[in-house]
Amino acid sequence: MNQQEKSINSMYHIIECAIDEFADKGSNVSLNHICKQNGISKGKLYHHFSSKEELLCACVCYALDNLSVDVDDFEMDNSLSIEENLHNYYVERIRYWHEYPTHLTILRLAYMLRTREFSDESMSIIAKHKKKWDDAMKNKVLKIIHSKNDKLKISDEKFADLMILLYENTFQAMENKIVNAVQNNEIEKAEKLSDELLKHYDTIISTVLYGIFEN
Repeated sequence: MNQQEKSINSMYHIIECAIDEFADKGSNVSLNHICKQNGISKGKLYHHFSSKEELLCACVCYALDNLSVDVDDFEMDNSLSIEENLHNYYVERIRYWHEYPTHLTILRLAYMLRTREFSDESMSIIAKHKKKWDDAMKNKVLKIIHSKNDKLKISDEKFADLMILLYENTFQAMENKIVNAVQNNEIEKAEKLSDELLKHYDTIISTVLYGIFEN
């Protein structure tokens, strides 16, 4: 491993530790605390990040980028129906929150802190990574929708916006409950909530798909 790779790994280690600390204690956690709790030297932290705002911004962007990669990595099965592939796609979304609950927590934190903790420059950086995630979700869902070459009654853009709207205003609220249960180690509750969310998602998707395709 060369020096550049070591430096990148060191930076990612700091970000991952910081995500856990911010998710657990909120934005008031100090850089000293992050260093002490995770065996990180102050010199190493300040080599990568000049301030807590810069570190917090990096944590948010890191979570968004990992979400984007996870969406991109989902592979649909061409032998399955559109509805089945969308179901499997959302199973993977729920699986992600079980595996990385602090990522959703850090995104919620960033949303609450927008104008209080972040400069315009930081918000601009975060917005670019958020768009990358939004685009990944839109492109993946549209790829599944068009897998059978059926024609939509509405434009791709309107359908993708509808799916994002459903996610942010319906499914995300239920995902928050799942994440809280996972972080509280309430495994049975998290699984039950996940099953309920998936059934809710399937019902909505069936309704949406019924009305969007031309005969």
